[in-house]
Amino acid sequence: MFHTFRSGDLEVFRLNSIEGSGDEPINLTKDSSTDSRPSRSPDGTLVVFQTTRHGNVELYLTDSEGNAQTRLTNTVSNNINAAFGPDNKTIVFQSDRNGRWDIYRLDKDTGVETQLTASASDNINLFWSPDANWITYQSNRSGAWNIYIFDVAKATEYQVTNFAMDVINPSWSPNGKQISFFVNTIGTLDLYVTNIQGTSFKQISIGGDAGNAAWAPQGDRLAYQVSIGSNTDVYTYDLVTNTEYKLTDFNGSDSAPSWNCLGTEVVFTSVSSGNPDLYSTWWQGGSAHTQLTNHLSTDKWSSATTKETGSRGY
Repeated sequence: MFHTFRSGDLEVFRLNSIEGSGDEPINLTKDSSTDSRPSRSPDGTLVVFQTTRHGNVELYLTDSEGNAQTRLTNTVSNNINAAFGPDNKTIVFQSDRNGRWDIYRLDKDTGVETQLTASASDNINLFWSPDANWITYQSNRSGAWNIYIFDVAKATEYQVTNFAMDVINPSWSPNGKQISFFVNTIGTLDLYVTNIQGTSFKQISIGGDAGNAAWAPQGDRLAYQVSIGSNTDVYTYDLVTNTEYKLTDFNGSDSAPSWNCLGTEVVFTSVSSGNPDLYSTWWQGGSAHTQLTNHLSTDKWSSATTKETGSRGY
């Protein structure tokens, strides 16, 4: 999936191969509003996304062809950053309906919503664990943003990080063992990985401002971007061999990486063709870049799995 303006407004499209090869992109959201931040169900049959078609931001559900559009939330607030759970039916999202950002759970079949967090501070940027028992997110209740984990069954939470500076954008590894995040400890925003207890930290990126971390399906390597001045490049890091690979070298913006479902290719947004398009390359670099989209409009922010931070659009 990716975001595009090719229909005149921001939509979510699906692409199965290379545009122009006989398999054309499919519009999943089909509305003259801003539709964004998709999350695919693990079985690949459904996509939840956010839309401004009612003035505020609400959540909608569609099938994999974009034919059935079902409204999930109906409030006067904003409901964003939805993510499908591993059970294919439970969706978590954040809402500002109480005057702050809290995290909610929604059963797509019954429509029942349950508020999960209830602190006096904001709780945002949620991410499921692989087994659906836990959710990680960031909260500013300590005065700075830090990472927390919520036990869905017990409705309890505990703090993973305790930094004096902001810790943002947690992502849970697919093997369930680690959480990645970003923190500025030395003057740049760097990528770190911790165990879920928050007792062991490993710095991945050094120098430049890192962002948009995405775990490979195997859970043993990460893709991310690093910006230095006006240049942004895409990297991967192998946690088994502790090896970093640089995938792009265009003197401009290559950003927002995601993985294909096999964990062999990294898809990213690049302006190397003159306008933003999607490209893919071998996860260790050293091979040609394949241009996936080829349109005069902007194509950006791909997402192949249930949730990747690059698909949020930053």
